[in-house]
Amino acid sequence: MTNAANTTIPELKRSPMDKILCYTAMAFYILLPIVEIITEVLKSTKIKTFRFMYPSYFQPYVVGLFGIIGTALVIATFVLRIVRKNFKLYVADVFYFTLLIFMLLSMIFSVNPGVFADGSPFYCEHPLHFLCYYFLFFAGSMIEDSELRKKLLASYFIVALMQGIVSFLQTYKIEIAYCLYFNNRVSKTSAYGLLQNTNFYGTLSCLLTAACAGLFIFSSVIFKKKFFRTYFKWFIFATTLLVFYTMLASNARLAWLGFAAMILTYIISLIAMRKSNMDKETLKKITIDFAIMLAGFIVIVAVTTLFTNYIVGRIKETAKDTVARVGEDGFGHGRGRIWRAALHSVPRHWVTGIGLDNLTQAFREMPGWTKGDYVQAKGHNEYIHMLATQGVFAITNYVLLLLYAVVTTVKRIFTEKDDVKRCLCWLFLTMFAAYVSQAMLSSSIMNVAPYFWIILGLSTQRIKPISFKKK
Repeated sequence: MTNAANTTIPELKRSPMDKILCYTAMAFYILLPIVEIITEVLKSTKIKTFRFMYPSYFQPYVVGLFGIIGTALVIATFVLRIVRKNFKLYVADVFYFTLLIFMLLSMIFSVNPGVFADGSPFYCEHPLHFLCYYFLFFAGSMIEDSELRKKLLASYFIVALMQGIVSFLQTYKIEIAYCLYFNNRVSKTSAYGLLQNTNFYGTLSCLLTAACAGLFIFSSVIFKKKFFRTYFKWFIFATTLLVFYTMLASNARLAWLGFAAMILTYIISLIAMRKSNMDKETLKKITIDFAIMLAGFIVIVAVTTLFTNYIVGRIKETAKDTVARVGEDGFGHGRGRIWRAALHSVPRHWVTGIGLDNLTQAFREMPGWTKGDYVQAKGHNEYIHMLATQGVFAITNYVLLLLYAVVTTVKRIFTEKDDVKRCLCWLFLTMFAAYVSQAMLSSSIMNVAPYFWIILGLSTQRIKPISFKKK
């Protein structure tokens, strides 16, 4: 039995489009790491034919390709609604178009048209990449069926397994091909997965840890078959700890922030849910599995602290380059200098930003800057980066979308009578919390950000259409 407010809209029930969107997204998520593995294997063979390739060579093309495919599917979705002569507009649709409009305006009025992330092919976000993000957001908002949502989470689990194994081997100096970023070479035994950068992997592993942890914590509810509820859940548990360990091995402190947000969200929500309409026995099982998961995390932290320098070393570095430099350019491992340049550009380019993914221009406009001086293509804070590159209206729109997603998800967690739907929303909320928290210290990257955008869509339900009729 479900609340009337949460009833799936009729056209989504009748249309196979939500399945197409779901399977397309799943194929995309799994293809990204597979393509990277193939690239690195070919590169490591040292065959002359493949010398032109470098790690992460094909991933930008995959994201761009799915940007085109996804946009075509979005258009097809709207065409189907019109053909049925029962066209309805939802809040998620509005946000899809506003995101698209602000992105295009920033691209059109860029100070350096056609330049993205200073031309770094493995670092920049082209307009096609943004089309992929927005398609995934749209797709997530369309996928209401619980079984499809679980299948989507299965793709996250598969990716976590691939990334976790590759990253774990890197901690023992075993790699497929060389690391694109020299400072992230495995001689330092840092984990960078299939992303070529430890910070990139820190963000992704944080999100994957949240996904896998949620699958374990809610296993008693979301899995129907006894095999998954009783046995396979422990394989999920082990995979979660593997990915969590590699997250620590990435030396990415931003991932710690995201992980802490996930744990805090669980603690607060578990306390609050005691006053909800959820069955007390079900809530007890979820609480016990959360305690088990938390105990596993504590053990991994203890082992990592005793036998590696991942945690202690980063704590010392944090005290050295962050606390001691508050207000200075060196704050946050150089983030102070990046944020200052980004914010300095806002008054001059506040309407449409300095240009889509064109943050380097902000450094060139700093007083006293000369050719050859320091520049940075990414803001190392997604919100500041969007503000500087796309403008005030774009960041306001994005923040409103985040707030809308949180409010609607929390409301549904407390009012939904179907425990499977409730727990899936709860799981997405913790993934959401992990990503948006670490985003305060990280950058949006084309082979990491897509894993979040569909979660944002899944948190933006199409509860009821927008009505233009006067009451």
